[in-house]
Parts: sequence; C-alpha cells; structure tokens
Amino acid sequence: MGFGKGHMVVMCLAACWPFAACNAEDVSTVDEESSVDSVSSEESDASWWLSSHASVSKTIGSWSSNIDSFLSGKQSQQATDSNLEIRFGSVLGNSERSGFFDFHVQLQLPNTQDRLRLVVESEADSLAPESIQGESSQQDSVVNSALKSSITAAVRYIKQDMGLDIDAGVRVDFPLDPFLRLRFRQGDTSGAWNWWQKQEAFAYYSKGVGARYGVGLGYAVSPSLGMGSDFGVTWLDKEGLFYVRENFSVQHRLNEKNRLGYQLSFLQSGENAIASDSFLYNVQYERLIYKDWLIGQVKPQMTYNAEDNYDGVFSLTLSLAILLGPEYLH
Repeated sequence: MGFGKGHMVVMCLAACWPFAACNAEDVSTVDEESSVDSVSSEESDASWWLSSHASVSKTIGSWSSNIDSFLSGKQSQQATDSNLEIRFGSVLGNSERSGFFDFHVQLQLPNTQDRLRLVVESEADSLAPESIQGESSQQDSVVNSALKSSITAAVRYIKQDMGLDIDAGVRVDFPLDPFLRLRFRQGDTSGAWNWWQKQEAFAYYSKGVGARYGVGLGYAVSPSLGMGSDFGVTWLDKEGLFYVRENFSVQHRLNEKNRLGYQLSFLQSGENAIASDSFLYNVQYERLIYKDWLIGQVKPQMTYNAEDNYDGVFSLTLSLAILLGPEYLH
C-alpha cells in the first residue's frame, strides 16, 4: 500500500510540476489554428480538479458561516478568511525515498466577537520544532504519512492587542489526548528592520508540559530581497532536555510567480550542557503553478550529523501546496 498507485501519482505530480507550470497559462504559444481544440481538451481534462477546488473552497466558507451563526445566534453576513492548506510530496536521498503529508484548517468566526477560530491540523511527532531536520510528518510514503498523521482539533481564542492566543483542544489519538497552549507574541517594524519574539507554554495529558522561547530579526534589502535570523529554544519536561536552534536565511522574490530561499541552520540539545547535534543548509525554490492556490516547491538540502562524524547527507524534497477557501475563488 505504501508504494501503490497513490504514491506514484503524487511522485509524478511533485516531480513534473515545472512542466505543468509552463503549460498552465501559456496557451498563446500554441499555433492559432489548433489552440481552440487544445484549450477545450485541456479544460475538459482539468475540469475535475478545478471544480473540486471550487467545491471544497465553498464548503469551507459554508462550514465557517454555519458554525458562526450557531454560536453567535446571528446570521453571518461577513466574508470569511477561513482556509485549508494541504502540502504533500516526496523526499529523495541516498537511494531512499519517503513521503510526507501535512494539512491545516482554520475556520474564522467573525460574529463571535471575531476572536475565535476552530483549528484542525496535523501535528509533528516531536513537540520541539528545533529538533526537526526535514519534514515533520515524514514516513516511507505519502499515504502512510497521511494515515499516521497526528491530528489536533482546538478552539483558538485570539487577543490581538496583546499578541495573545490560547488553544484548548484534543489530540486525536487513542486514548484522546487533551492539551492547552498559551502563546504571546510581540514585534515591531522600523524602516527596513523588523523584529519579533514569542513565548509559549503548553501542557499535554500524555506528553507532559513544556515551554518555548523564540526571537528573530529581519532586514529588507529591497522590496524583493530580505535577510533574517532567528533563535529558538524548547524545554520538554518528560525528556528533561533543552532543544536549541539558530537559523540564518535569505528570501528573494524573483517575480510574481517565482521565489528563492536560502537557509543555514545549527541544531543543539542537552540536559545541563548544550551540545551540537547537526547543521544543515538548503535552497528552496517556489513557483505559483496555477493562480494563487497551487504552489510547487523544490528543496535540495545537505545535512551533517554529529553522530555520523559530520559526513554530509544529500536530500531532495519535491512537494505541492494547495490552498483552499473562499478567498481563493475567482
């Protein structure tokens, strides 16, 4: 099942997206006499996924409006920013192949004081993002990643003037795992500079409690070029460990459809003394394949682990991101 037809389809989509991108909107390059038949054929073949995208996007808006009306007792009249993001793909390296599948759903409830969200998302196995070198949900195939994903459902209360949000929910597992997360975020922009910091505390019934602190600094060289660095540390009570990470990145927007990112990361961990675990660097290329909701991503990466005497390991991640919701209906 892990390497069945579903996996092959995803591999083909992820590996061939640049070619799809070249043909998605450049029909004008085809000879005029055959363009009408060609466009009709493409529209017929593509109609199923376009109609599916529209149908799901409308459903997300409908769910959001109905839930909002039920909780507030008022008919929802406002446009909603509710959305669903799906990202999946394959990771290739050292004659091995694996897959991943992540999703995030956020339903906005504008009549309920515009402070509540219903959030359903896949969650990484590790509560310390500082320890993750690749994809958080990586398994031997995309299908297995989807089947084994840990799913959380929570009500999120937002207090924007304080930079506060609180998640109270449950991790869908057997038995169910209730949790509570509390986050504060501050930040500011001054000219070309911007900074942010975030404090977080969380408690899971089965995984215990933990705390996280992060701080970051960014500089806009130009409207299309930016640089930044950030530092994060997480403490997990059950493991009794600190996880630390420093990231240095450059973001370059080539044009409206293409973007490049460069990142260098250093990872450490320890109980009393912090020791180096690994470092990695990667380049990520993103392209809007269709309108503003279908995105292709390619990311080559080199990873050096201390336990392997820092021998470099190469990997290539090919992925697609699909954005759904009322704002993506055109």
